[in-house]
Amino acid sequence: DVAVHGAGIVGRTLALELAAQGLEVALLAPAAPDTEVAQAPDLRAYALNAASVALLQRLRVWGQLPAAAATPVTEMRIRGDAPGSVLGFSAWQQRVEQLAHIVDAGALEATLAEALRYAPRVHPGAADARVEAPLHAWCDGRHSRGRAQVGAGFDAQPYGHTAVAARLRGTLPHGGVAHQWFRAPDVLALLPCDAAGRS
Repeated sequence: DVAVHGAGIVGRTLALELAAQGLEVALLAPAAPDTEVAQAPDLRAYALNAASVALLQRLRVWGQLPAAAATPVTEMRIRGDAPGSVLGFSAWQQRVEQLAHIVDAGALEATLAEALRYAPRVHPGAADARVEAPLHAWCDGRHSRGRAQVGAGFDAQPYGHTAVAARLRGTLPHGGVAHQWFRAPDVLALLPCDAAGRS
């Protein structure tokens, strides 16, 4: 019924959701990377809102994540250029349990892959496989071959910044607090992540 191109977090989640609705899904993705690349450390993390968590709960993925892979954010403190300018959000003020969750990307991808093993309506295939389906969903990133095939494009507008991602281990508990500093021209974000310990 549907061909999903790309097996990242978006493609895998979409395939599971469509299969849960009774559709037959072809999940088309490149072959797994070689061992050396596959073993490189993955420092990526996702900030998931309540709607994303609810979707993963409905798909029975959220409860299968390792305990340390999802860290609740209960408070956010945002500082700007002006001295003393602080904007704060708290789960207590918003009357919710968490503002968001910081989720280890590798753990989420592995848990989605495991869930797909038990999804009989999802049929994996090679990225270059030709599949006849009334609907194709392209979830394969900015280098998508499918986007080129249908003539869709985008304009890149470089903003002159370099990003550095790292996992830091702190000496004090993070307390579920996310800190962000927006000071022209630089931005710094420290996000709680139990996958790295007390970070």
